[in-house]
Amino acid sequence: MTAADELLSPGGECAVCKEQVDERVLVAVVEVGSGPGHLVHGCLPCARARARSPFAPPWLAEDLAAIDADRMT
Repeated sequence: MTAADELLSPGGECAVCKEQVDERVLVAVVEVGSGPGHLVHGCLPCARARARSPFAPPWLAEDLAAIDADRMT
């Protein structure tokens, strides 16, 4: 199993651009004070844009680099 297989989620709606896409990646984890938090998935173009933000989680750029490395081979 490659890193891309582990990091990519099945298709659905991108939480950022609201488009239906074939594959998504985790872009944020929302933690709340009470009750369950949730995961935010976005398409690869939106994830790349978010990774350039100073507010992006530090692991996002690493995940995108691993996905890109798997696709180059």
